[in-house]
Amino acid sequence: MVNLYEVLQKFPSLSRQLICKDLMFTQYDCPQTARKERFYLQSNVIIYVISGRRVFHKNKKSWELREDTCVFIKKGTHISEREEGEGWCVMTFFIPDNFLKQLIQDNERNLQLNNLPETASDHVIALDVNEFSKSFFFSMLPYFTQVPPPPENLLELKFKELVLSLISQQQNRSMLAYLNNLRNDKHPALEDIVQSNFTFNLTLEQYATLACKSVPTFKREFKKKFNDSPAKWVRKKRLTLAKELLENTGLSIAEIAFECGFENHAHFSRVFKEEVGLPPLKFRMRLTTGHQAAVAGL
Repeated sequence: MVNLYEVLQKFPSLSRQLICKDLMFTQYDCPQTARKERFYLQSNVIIYVISGRRVFHKNKKSWELREDTCVFIKKGTHISEREEGEGWCVMTFFIPDNFLKQLIQDNERNLQLNNLPETASDHVIALDVNEFSKSFFFSMLPYFTQVPPPPENLLELKFKELVLSLISQQQNRSMLAYLNNLRNDKHPALEDIVQSNFTFNLTLEQYATLACKSVPTFKREFKKKFNDSPAKWVRKKRLTLAKELLENTGLSIAEIAFECGFENHAHFSRVFKEEVGLPPLKFRMRLTTGHQAAVAGL
């Protein structure tokens, strides 16, 4: 699984970057080669699509991102799908929780925080982009080639300008509602975090980060909630999902391995046989034979 922030930091040749403390603004052509790729975002992201197309998937929902669209993506995991030969050029703003919480706190009096909509549980929040917002995105491009680079305080102001310009629009009140909940420390429940991410290969540290807890606290609360260790619980959930997909879909074994979060086809087959006593394909054949026999007996 790709930690996008780390990849862009470690390989600066992949993108043009501007960094200010924990904030990062990049503009790049996505190097994704596989049709489907898993991504982990350690902080929230605002994406503006310059050209191309991608489809993001999370929790049986999908979002199409194409030219001139803008989205707010919550920290966490998702699957990015591309069509063969299709590029994707984007501007991406990585913005951590603390920056957003402080921004809402500092501008509380100027924001319409009454009668906000229910906070969307969706991983992706679609944003309306007016002419002012669009001009802001393109006004950032010259900063990449500025010599010397722009000072950090100016970049920080530009990040604030971007977020405020978006959440000030009536059409983007779902994003404002989410940020207001962040400001009030209303985080997703631990159960929601693990239920929506068990098909992704997250470390304990990454799970704890998403739950806004320390690793020891996360492990303790997880044990109390599920009476099991995270590793054992995740394995059971993946195998249960695999059985459902083998029985109810025509997905290939490789596709099921990917959908359930196993490293590869071989890893999935080994773990499945250890648990069930049969390889996935034989398990599916037995289900099919049993179903046909039941139908014939009617």
